[in-house]
Amino acid sequence: MFRNIKIGVKILFVVLFVSLFTLSIISVISYTQMLNLTKYSQDANIQLGITASLESKNALLNQTKEYMKNIVNEQAESSNAALRQINAELSALTNFVEQLYAHPEQFTGKAVPYVPDAPEDIVSPKYMFAPGVKESAALRQELRLLSNAEYAFSGVYKNNNMLDTLYIGTESGIMYRYSKYNSFNPKYDPRVRDWYTTALQNPGKIVWIDTYIDPYGTVTVSCARAFKNKQGVYTGVVGTDITLTSIIERILALRIGMRGYAFLLDENCEYIAHPHYGEPSFDTNPLKSAEGSWRDALIDMLNNKYGTWIIETRDEEYYLFSALLAETNWKLCVRIPLKEIVEPAEKTKANIDAYTIEAQGYIRETLAGVIMRFIIIFAVSAIFVVAFSYIMSLTITRPIEELSRNVRKIGGGDLDIKVPVNGSDEVAELGNAFNKMTDNLKGYIVNISKAAAEKERINSELSIAAEIQNDMLPSVFPKFSGSAYFSIFSKMVPAKEVGGDFYDFFYVDKEETKLALVIADVSGKGVPASLFMVIAKTLIKQRMLETNDPAGTLAAVNKLLCEDNRRCMFVTVLICSINLVTGEMIYANAGHNPPLLSAPDGGYQFMELKKGLPPGVMDTSIYQQCSMNLNPGNKLYLYTDGINEAMNAENKEWGRDRFLETANKHFDLEPEAFDGAIRAAIAEYVSGAEQSDDITTIAFTYKS
Repeated sequence: MFRNIKIGVKILFVVLFVSLFTLSIISVISYTQMLNLTKYSQDANIQLGITASLESKNALLNQTKEYMKNIVNEQAESSNAALRQINAELSALTNFVEQLYAHPEQFTGKAVPYVPDAPEDIVSPKYMFAPGVKESAALRQELRLLSNAEYAFSGVYKNNNMLDTLYIGTESGIMYRYSKYNSFNPKYDPRVRDWYTTALQNPGKIVWIDTYIDPYGTVTVSCARAFKNKQGVYTGVVGTDITLTSIIERILALRIGMRGYAFLLDENCEYIAHPHYGEPSFDTNPLKSAEGSWRDALIDMLNNKYGTWIIETRDEEYYLFSALLAETNWKLCVRIPLKEIVEPAEKTKANIDAYTIEAQGYIRETLAGVIMRFIIIFAVSAIFVVAFSYIMSLTITRPIEELSRNVRKIGGGDLDIKVPVNGSDEVAELGNAFNKMTDNLKGYIVNISKAAAEKERINSELSIAAEIQNDMLPSVFPKFSGSAYFSIFSKMVPAKEVGGDFYDFFYVDKEETKLALVIADVSGKGVPASLFMVIAKTLIKQRMLETNDPAGTLAAVNKLLCEDNRRCMFVTVLICSINLVTGEMIYANAGHNPPLLSAPDGGYQFMELKKGLPPGVMDTSIYQQCSMNLNPGNKLYLYTDGINEAMNAENKEWGRDRFLETANKHFDLEPEAFDGAIRAAIAEYVSGAEQSDDITTIAFTYKS
């Protein structure tokens, strides 16, 4: 019935009906309700005060617990991330030093100044000997080898402002230090220090030594890890002193309320950071004096239990929140008085009680004049409502009708029309919004057209780049498909539009009896890696065609790539040169994954390779050339780390063991079918997860 009535009439009817009906109902029931208002108001306000106090108190406690747990966990994770980075950097430095000892012939080194002779207040390498150690030719040679650590130490030191000093202590009594401090203690023997002995007692693990205050008043902690020599014997320790200033400042800045504060405990529940740390009467071991629930909480944290406690002291109760810094087993805690949390609820109850008393007197005074006022108000209101409803109906409906007409025109595609705007009410705001929408639509249409054209151009260029990159890689057909000596298949699938992996195979002699196989993986992905790949591929092929010398080629290409390598990009490479007549294969490795090689019993195994730094890392790198003989039927499978490091949706790698098992399952397949089986197994494992790295392979079978 009401659907065909205009909105103006509806508004008029609704306002009249609601207003007059409401006035009538109010007039009838108000007097009755007012009689009971005083008693009801008093009882309700008293109950309200009690309920509001309890609910506010519980709400404040629950909100504070959740809020503080989030703050403590977030702060703990932030601090733990900084310590985790230090763990990773120290592991990398230890691995670098182990490489020095494993391949001393590949490094030349340089002279290192004695500690008193090093420049003051400048970050530089320096050394000293432990008491009783006599300088000898062997010590000087070992010290010169250690000087190469500066290549790794300098970058790590520069990029992490928490590192105060980097150092190496050896069983031979050498103390190599990289820092700006020249303090010298002739009685200092690194071999008896906690950081050295603890690291040797935990081989292969990073150890953290208890905190201490350095001579400059800074809270410092030591982190160390033992390293092995070429024979696998632990012969020294790499360590670092870390200043905890930035972490402590963030922790002490956690001020909750007026008296809440944060503090940091070490793995033995002794204070590392506290607002009163360093004061003469401050005891850094709280377990000595802790009692009751405070002592129970400390013991729980010693047993690796974390969460929330209510701590009772002699005069007050506190909330205690804690979280673990997993890298060091430290405990981050926040303590806040329980009274301070619930104080707003207590004040709210007192205010409600005061307002209740005041309201009772006012209600009694007002009740006497209610009846007369209702009669007068009803009469006046009825007249006013009728007149006002009619006027307001016209005021509302006319602008809406005009707006509706213009909106229909805009909907028809006329974006040049403007909706007339009068006044500043909601209808006027709606008109302004439609006008602005019209202008924005015009702009959006233009911008979308430009963006679509630009996206199409970029996609076209990336597509062309991918085609160019694919055309640079050699094709099996037709040149290599009919060889009586071998069969081969290769494939590269980039993770992005263009990739950083590449492969190559080509004859290195005019008689086509010597075949070179090259596989490489450039650091990074995308366009930068693809450009670096083009340079590396071109240099390697040119050099191999000239010399047929894999090790020499790697050395020459490494020197060229190290020049002006500001982005510090590098490439892992494996080069094999096979005499197709005799079966002799010479090869050299530069940090690449070991390929699969068929064993005498018919299965695959990982080929043993000499280690070498990837080209682009250090221009003095030396590469070793090896050789072996292939027998008819021998199979070789070269690949990049996109194979064994393929990730599934749970971020778990495919792995070397699963790779080897799959390869042996399909051992009898020809190169193309074998490569397809490997890739199918990877696709099944990752189950549709996004490809994380380029996947490049060469499958090769030697026939005769």
